[in-house]
Amino acid sequence: MTSPLSVALVTGAGHGIGAAISRKFAENGLIVAMLDIDEAATKKLEKIILSSGGQALTVPCDVSNKGSVESALSLVESKLGSISILVNNAGVGGPFHRIDEVNDEEWDWIINTNLRSLFFFCRALLPKMKASGFGRIVNLASVQGLVGAARSSTYVASKHAMVGYTKAIAAEWGEFGITCNALCPGYVDTRLGVQDSQVSNHFAKVLAKSPVKRIASPSEVATWAHHLIGPDSGYLNGSIIVLDGGMSSHLGID
Repeated sequence: MTSPLSVALVTGAGHGIGAAISRKFAENGLIVAMLDIDEAATKKLEKIILSSGGQALTVPCDVSNKGSVESALSLVESKLGSISILVNNAGVGGPFHRIDEVNDEEWDWIINTNLRSLFFFCRALLPKMKASGFGRIVNLASVQGLVGAARSSTYVASKHAMVGYTKAIAAEWGEFGITCNALCPGYVDTRLGVQDSQVSNHFAKVLAKSPVKRIASPSEVATWAHHLIGPDSGYLNGSIIVLDGGMSSHLGID
């Protein structure tokens, strides 16, 4: 069971889903360490949380860089104490194009941000969670971690790997009071969600494929993230929860 003063670390906390999760956690009594490469955005969110009576700390961090991650973790632990909750949310999608158009730099950028960061944080925090006998890890994967998607191959590869890594952590560390689960959102109302500027009529195409005929709000995803770290979810481990409005269930012609 999480205590009212549990410290939660959220990556990619400055915008979208990460910001919504940070606010949700703070509203429910958690101390939130908010990591993002965009320090200005996270500072703005920190002020909102503090003004509402919550507790939060902005920590600038490039999650794809080992040294930056190590410095961020050291700062959080020195200021807030032990981290018992980890939300690996930071991620990038990259441009929409074919596999043969992906250059080395793009591949490294997406894989390092979406996947290598996951390894850095988990490797550092899992032994400490084990020592305390408690840990909650929530990985923000994607419905594209379960299916394919043309012109998003590197992103798809990174999210499939995140789903597998989630299950491996669950299997390896569950006996120590640590759970690890993944959320797989479909399209969410964020900068990386529907991108009409990059894909012609993207929003209309998404709605046409969605049984519920809408996209998700970041707060809906945050609600599930909060549930996964709550006292009633201790037996939920290695689960992959799909929040896509039924899109991945729909292969029909209507």
